[in-house]
Amino acid sequence: MPTRWDFKLIRDPLYGFVGLSKLEDRLLNTIAMQRLSRIKQLAHTYIVYPSAVHTRLEHSIGALYIAGRICDKLKISQKQKKIIRICSLLHDIGQGPFSHIFEEPMRWVNGEDYTHEYVTRLIIEYEPKIKKILGNLKEDILNVFNGDSLSSDIISSSLDADKLDYLRRDSYHTGVAYGIFDLERVLHTLCKVSEGGREYLAVEEKGKDALESYRLARFAMHLQVYEHHTRLIADDMFIKAMKCAFNEGCLVKEDFKISDDINHFIENFLKFDDYSIQHYILNNSRGNARKLIENIRNRNLLKRAFMVPLTKEGVKNPLRREKIIKMNREQIEKIEERIANELGIDPVHVIVHLQSIKIKLYERFEETIGKKEKPILIKKRDGSVISFDEVSPISASLNPIRRLYVFCPKKYVERAKKIAEDIFKVKSAF
Repeated sequence: MPTRWDFKLIRDPLYGFVGLSKLEDRLLNTIAMQRLSRIKQLAHTYIVYPSAVHTRLEHSIGALYIAGRICDKLKISQKQKKIIRICSLLHDIGQGPFSHIFEEPMRWVNGEDYTHEYVTRLIIEYEPKIKKILGNLKEDILNVFNGDSLSSDIISSSLDADKLDYLRRDSYHTGVAYGIFDLERVLHTLCKVSEGGREYLAVEEKGKDALESYRLARFAMHLQVYEHHTRLIADDMFIKAMKCAFNEGCLVKEDFKISDDINHFIENFLKFDDYSIQHYILNNSRGNARKLIENIRNRNLLKRAFMVPLTKEGVKNPLRREKIIKMNREQIEKIEERIANELGIDPVHVIVHLQSIKIKLYERFEETIGKKEKPILIKKRDGSVISFDEVSPISASLNPIRRLYVFCPKKYVERAKKIAEDIFKVKSAF
């Protein structure tokens, strides 16, 4: 028998048939949601893993499915389940072209506090079609995104529907096994605990081994997929293309600025996806912005010329190591210019990338105080609650993995390596 959640069935490669309510189906068919079908979940990762072309739209449907199952396990009311499922469906609606990497260009215009989550809330509140479909539910939806509650934890926390879906989905589409973990065991052992009149998402003690697998999966995916050096090159080339496009005037910063005219911003923002932003630059730039986009599209990428792990083995001098780790964007750009000048090429063709892979799920409890992403809670058999880092044998041992890269055109690799070694006073490990 069809249920209220089975107005429309969608076939998903991970979960089989995913049911949508009539309201969810209407939201799915809006321009704002369908735009997500033209935004790749993993940006330029397809350059390394060719099948990684899945989109934010299918991930949003997957997150909705997982959120619904969490609600069922926690015996959340049907009314609140409706709200949570919609939040999961809409949670990425504020993502820009090529997903998270678009946030850096947006920060140039809107300041360092800019996030795609803020744009998500703006679209829900002001975009006419979304606003009309949600009707009286709009404020309930915004309260979940803005709030601090069990419902908010299901949407955004250390163990939310978003992460539970994207790890397995990204693993599936890249063809790697790193993101595989026992989802069924995690969902089966989910529970809620109360403290100070507030309910929190937690996991029963018997689920801690599946939880450890989940955390390791996230770490391994960052190490082998999300932070792969070839993807970093393509992402950084795109960011440089955006900077050139603003400097050339083919993209206007004011069009991306969140001002009092929210409707103008939303209308313009929703025009851009992976394909339209590339075509817009290609059609309007006659300089470096166009060339960089063409090079990305043709896989004519910059090459790795220099790499050093920022460890005591890689950079023995602790003061020099600390100085490199603390470099800001302005300092990095000056080094890019210096290397480019010595090579006799345009600085847009030199990238210095300071990489730091730190998985928040491995932070100690005290390190998360005051931060958005809290530690995962374990409900012990006696009913007491502890942080997972207190019982995990490896949570405290995983320090951030930091590396320094220099990328440049292939024919300058050897010279760039020597220049970088002179600048940083350390031998390349590559």
